[in-house]
Amino acid sequence: MRLLPANSTATLIAIVTAALVSLGVVMVYSASGARAGLEERPSESIVDVETGLSHERVYHHSASYFGKQVSGAIVGFLLLVAIVRMPPEWIERSAPWIMLASLILMVLVVATPLGVTVKGARRWLRLGPIVLQPAEFAKIGLVVFMAHFLTSRRDQIQDFLRGFLPTMAIWCVFAGLVVLQKDLGTIILMGAVMLGMWLMARMRLSHLGLLVAASIPVLIYLIFQHTYRIKRILAVFNPDEYAMTYAYQLNQSLIAIGSGGLFGRGLGDGLQKYHFLSEAHTDFIFAIVCEELGFIGAASVVLLFLALAVLGCRVAFRAPDYFGSLVAGGLTMMLCCAAFINFFVVTGMAPTKGLALPFFTYGRSSMMASLISIGIILNIANYTAISRGGGRGPS
Repeated sequence: MRLLPANSTATLIAIVTAALVSLGVVMVYSASGARAGLEERPSESIVDVETGLSHERVYHHSASYFGKQVSGAIVGFLLLVAIVRMPPEWIERSAPWIMLASLILMVLVVATPLGVTVKGARRWLRLGPIVLQPAEFAKIGLVVFMAHFLTSRRDQIQDFLRGFLPTMAIWCVFAGLVVLQKDLGTIILMGAVMLGMWLMARMRLSHLGLLVAASIPVLIYLIFQHTYRIKRILAVFNPDEYAMTYAYQLNQSLIAIGSGGLFGRGLGDGLQKYHFLSEAHTDFIFAIVCEELGFIGAASVVLLFLALAVLGCRVAFRAPDYFGSLVAGGLTMMLCCAAFINFFVVTGMAPTKGLALPFFTYGRSSMMASLISIGIILNIANYTAISRGGGRGPS
């Protein structure tokens, strides 16, 4: 197995990924400087306008977020290289253990003191000096294990009892743990990814239709379970009424986007990051891209994700085996669907939801998980290039 991509598709994926990571860490530096402050200052207690919950805001050195993001990118790249060099069959053999490890970490978040709660959401795990967001890695584990399971039951996948129900049981275990973390965005994202994988695996449309019908009331219940979720939906349609509360982030985001114009204010010269757009370096970083790099810069980011989607699908449909096809397709959908949901949220086309923009949103877990996903896709692409077999994916 080669260290570098062995074919043109893999090479293009590597180039697109490098461009996304490079631009992402630069934008984190630009967007986070104002929030971090010019020097270390004591933490202050603030109250979230949406949930009413208080939490601590801690100020750091102006480059602290950038340094952490770069460290996440370096570790992620090392993991990517290690995965690319692995024998392709190792991924499938390790699928059950990857999923088990992911579930254990998620249980530790919700059931032990190691879990960390921020703004009412318990999604982080503190292991000494290391803070991880296990759901980011569990998403990869779910895709890999689901591909392994669908492959092992390929001849039974259209059977309700032996194919459909066990598949749903796996999904429900993952979704249940995410519900306990109050992470509705991840449930919606991974629900869409799983549906795409099940369609690739050619599950019965009648079974999937039943699943979608059953999921609608569950989703409605989860939305009405918390008032702030309802208000976020209403804020999309009537932002003026919620201008200082649930639509505040959206309004500030739209101001940033509108002020960027065609070419932007210039890298580092954006204004909304100066405590107007409070999540400028995380979920709303794309608004800062629009403000500082303008329509041209924002369109370039969108086109890079579109290119990644096309290239990832190409790997999936050219994979020489069923498992590789499902994994490449699932991980590509996971990355690109997350990106476009984030675009919709930032531009006011969807309710505000805490869903990271891969390679851009501040967070070492998100960055490492994104690069691990690319490493697996590249591994499959390289295996396709050296394989003597053919194959066009699931059939």
